[in-house]
Amino acid sequence: MLRMLAQHEAGGALTETDGIVIEGYESGPVERFGRRLKMEYVGMASVFVIIAVLIFGGSPWLRTLAATTASFFLFLGLKKKNRDHLMCSMLLFGAALLARPAVLAADWALSLLLFGATVFSAERYLEKKPQQVAFLPVILGIWAWFDGFWILGLIYTAAYVLCPRNDRAGATRILIRSVIGGAAAGLIVMAVRLLGTDEPAGYWFGARIAPVHWLLVVVATVIVAVLVVVAIYHRRLIVPHKTNPLLFAALAPWDIRLTAMFAMVAAVLFSASIFKLSHSPLYLARRVALFLRDAGAGCVGGVFPLR
Repeated sequence: MLRMLAQHEAGGALTETDGIVIEGYESGPVERFGRRLKMEYVGMASVFVIIAVLIFGGSPWLRTLAATTASFFLFLGLKKKNRDHLMCSMLLFGAALLARPAVLAADWALSLLLFGATVFSAERYLEKKPQQVAFLPVILGIWAWFDGFWILGLIYTAAYVLCPRNDRAGATRILIRSVIGGAAAGLIVMAVRLLGTDEPAGYWFGARIAPVHWLLVVVATVIVAVLVVVAIYHRRLIVPHKTNPLLFAALAPWDIRLTAMFAMVAAVLFSASIFKLSHSPLYLARRVALFLRDAGAGCVGGVFPLR
């Protein structure tokens, strides 16, 4: 054990095989059961219970279930970028809190679920199973029946076409076909919906539900954080992780439903940058100092070591 601590203090990394062996120790039933159950799954389940009860609670149970499922889809899109479940939980809590007004006041839980599924499908394109983006036409087709925000979901996914995958044969082709299919499905369903006898009220963006003052302050803070992260990591981020946050940051103050969408997009950005590309707790501070120094604030270089 002392050898391991000395190795860690000297800068060496502790691997999963470096175990602490205590002579005569035998694991008890609770420890054995915890290892078999994989307690991180229990921890994430508790996160979704908190989101359902404390954040989306108070609304009808079907609405709460749909909104919590949206958070689950967001988690599936984040987990490959961020192995730290604690920080991933913080992102989920933040996104759910910003989406709460849209769920409770605008009855937007189902559309939020569909946008979460859209985010998940697009992020899976970047990961091990790009074929799962093929569900996009179904998602957008269902969404187009409820409101016109499905067009933003289409734009969100279309940005991933600007990031072709050359390491997986046919992945980009599947994405392009899915985006085209999603656009066709959405347009057909929207035409059927709007050409009926009565056009549904609030289908288009004109039926604005403005955020309250406290929500605007929080949204403005997150927008500033997004701008800083994009500026610092712009050379290391892929195109959709730069363009989508900027687009939705510009739209977020207009409507609480756009705020809910922006919260998910910002969570993806933070997970793909700060919590994935950072190598130490001081990494972001050093990057900020380097950014400010390049912008002309050379005095900051004396605060954080940049090299």
